[in-house]
Amino acid sequence: MNIEFESLDALHHRLEPALMSKVQDLKRNDCVDVSENDVWDFLSFTKWIHAENLLLHEMVDDILHADNDAILKYKEENR
Repeated sequence: MNIEFESLDALHHRLEPALMSKVQDLKRNDCVDVSENDVWDFLSFTKWIHAENLLLHEMVDDILHADNDAILKYKEENR
């Protein structure tokens, strides 16, 4: 079953629970200054930028398994 989203905002909204979960994980590891948008931006501009036909479960997996240090480094470099 293919799920298509009418906009990037709709996709972002659908992935919000995974993004929130990742932010909670970061906060448990003393990374308190990270938002859902930071995680979204990190993956959008590093992992997904050239990807095609991504599946929703692959994106959720990418979010949940994204390297915390890499997210923090990306955020610091792109302030």
